[in-house]
Amino acid sequence: MNALATIALQMAAQHGEGGEESHAINFWSIGPEYAERPALGFLAITFVVFVVGLVWVLRPRVATLLENRSDAVRKAIDEAKRAKEAAEARARDAEQKLKNLEGETARLVKDFEEQGKAETERLEKMAHEAAARIAKDAEDTISAEAERARQMLRAEAAKLALEMAEEKIRAALSVADDTRLQKALIDGLEKTSTTTGKGAQA
Repeated sequence: MNALATIALQMAAQHGEGGEESHAINFWSIGPEYAERPALGFLAITFVVFVVGLVWVLRPRVATLLENRSDAVRKAIDEAKRAKEAAEARARDAEQKLKNLEGETARLVKDFEEQGKAETERLEKMAHEAAARIAKDAEDTISAEAERARQMLRAEAAKLALEMAEEKIRAALSVADDTRLQKALIDGLEKTSTTTGKGAQA
């Protein structure tokens, strides 16, 4: 406002130095003769009063607007801060989960390796036991077959020896001896039958 007044005074001074009355600036004179040259002083005062009144009227609204704007900016800053903190917390949580996942993965790999090793050892043990059992069964089967073959051989040898002995005895015996043996066998059978019959009658 002071700047406007200063500019108006400087312009008046410049026109006053020009020496032309017709172009002199009117500051305070009013009337019909000054219709073409309105009083700039009153206009300046009116403008200043208008500006002051406008500022006076708009200052609460502007202050409220600025305060609301400041609150909105503050809230936005607070929300951004909270969002940043939440994002950092989620990032830390994700990092911790990733570390836990790496540890869990390593543990699972170790467990799988140990289980695989134990399973391999168990399968090897089962294979050895199965092989030993199969070998024992085969040995028992071979032994049984060998024993049966020996028994068959002994039986065959005994049968063969009996047949050979019988052939030798038959070759050594005469017809008379054969007849006598048959008669003795028949007599023995008759005696046995007679003895059995008497025992039954008694």
